[in-house]
Amino acid sequence: MTSKTVTVEKPVYPVVYRDRAFISRTLVLRDGRQLQVSKHHVEALDSEALSFLDKHPDLERLLE
Repeated sequence: MTSKTVTVEKPVYPVVYRDRAFISRTLVLRDGRQLQVSKHHVEALDSEALSFLDKHPDLERLLE
């Protein structure tokens, strides 16, 4: 029997998103933290912010 090694890549932070609806605004996470959109951009600095921003309909992740 052979074993396969599966590697899960962790995102390298910050992950940048483009806000297609607003130039600037404040997004509030469930834990009360605030993420600031500025010049159509907002950054995820941890996995909770990343999950929140990935699900947001107005945001698109920018590829590095």
